[in-house]
Amino acid sequence: MKKLAGFLGAALVLVSLLSCSRGEKGASLSSNDAAPAFVLSTPEGAKISLDDYKGKVVMIEFFASWCPPCQMVAPEIKSAYERYKDKGFTVLAISIDEGPDAGKAVSNFIKTYGISYPVALDDGTASRRYQVISIPTSFIIDKTGKLANKHIGLIPNFAATLSKEIETLL
Repeated sequence: MKKLAGFLGAALVLVSLLSCSRGEKGASLSSNDAAPAFVLSTPEGAKISLDDYKGKVVMIEFFASWCPPCQMVAPEIKSAYERYKDKGFTVLAISIDEGPDAGKAVSNFIKTYGISYPVALDDGTASRRYQVISIPTSFIIDKTGKLANKHIGLIPNFAATLSKEIETLL
């Protein structure tokens, strides 16, 4: 019994370390729900709308530049994007960074990780609509605009998981 309690305690600590919590509560969206629409600005001031990507498989990645698990998963997301971008897949990254230096922090994150897919700054609207309570949180949206999958926190071998999900939906 002590081993089980120790294991559960260690698992709880590990899970808490693999995501960055925002301290918000709410029910989560379910598969086959329509993906909530949004229009957000990039760090440069351009507009990004989910509607611009209709007919594509889309991964929405909620992250923050200061979040270690988000930093760890960035290369895997970039790899999936590069592999499937010419086959009808895209990534829309949405930063929840806040404050007067949020745009600069996100721009530095983009540069550091060589991100070439669209990145937007959340004004709180998108994260509320997607009921994001922890980051990184990823949503995979099918070509019809329905939620297909959701991932919270740092997922072991995330690139392989993404590849399977993307290939199924393309």
